[in-house]
Amino acid sequence: MTPRSDHPARRHGRGAAGLALLAALALACTVAPLLSDGAVPLRADRDPVLAALTDGRGSLSFALLSGLLGAGLGLTWAVLATALGERTERRLMGAAARLAGLPLALLAPLGAGLMGGGVALLALLVAFSAAPLVAGLAHGELRVLLRREFLIAARAAGLSKGAILIHHLIPNAVRPLLAAGAVALPRALAVESFASLLGLGLPSPVGSWGATVGLAARLGDGLALIPAALLLSLSLWALHAVADEALSLAAEGPHGGAATDARA
Repeated sequence: MTPRSDHPARRHGRGAAGLALLAALALACTVAPLLSDGAVPLRADRDPVLAALTDGRGSLSFALLSGLLGAGLGLTWAVLATALGERTERRLMGAAARLAGLPLALLAPLGAGLMGGGVALLALLVAFSAAPLVAGLAHGELRVLLRREFLIAARAAGLSKGAILIHHLIPNAVRPLLAAGAVALPRALAVESFASLLGLGLPSPVGSWGATVGLAARLGDGLALIPAALLLSLSLWALHAVADEALSLAAEGPHGGAATDARA
């Protein structure tokens, strides 16, 4: 097992490389259909690379949509758990921890197979598969924040809950909560690709790397399989690198050290 390096420049370099790779992939997937012959997208047997890039529009767009939905659900879960008292917090976060330990990626193909599929249903199932993980990370960030000295001092100074919320908690919570939400994006892409690999994901007109890999594997078509599998792998690595970078920056705080309150 390779030891993890915590050197800031190396860690930030991975995040920047991931962001640059995502931008390049998004641009290539957007431009690819313009290179097809007329209005009909190129098929895998005509040009497998351009076909894989065209399929990437569906995979990346869906990952963004369902990932943002999952992030929103997970963040709401964590905020409600923190705000509704200790008993409710224990129940909600206990449920999140138990769900996070289950193979929720199976929900997408199972739900699509049993209920007839559809992009909206798939997006909800993928979002739910990511939400418990986001909720756990976001809750941990909120609990750390609530123990910070500047909040304890604000309470001791007699500030109202509204003043503490507006002037101290919200400004300092935005960054770590957004970082926690970022982990939903690679999760969404992985779950959608798994469902599409089984033929129970995105419909064929939308296009998906997972569907292309699954079909090419069943047909024994290596020329079609390799570009789609490579683009999917690169996208997953880039999304994970960006999410890890966001979590690292949130932990470091705004000035590169331990997170502190800029208003304290």
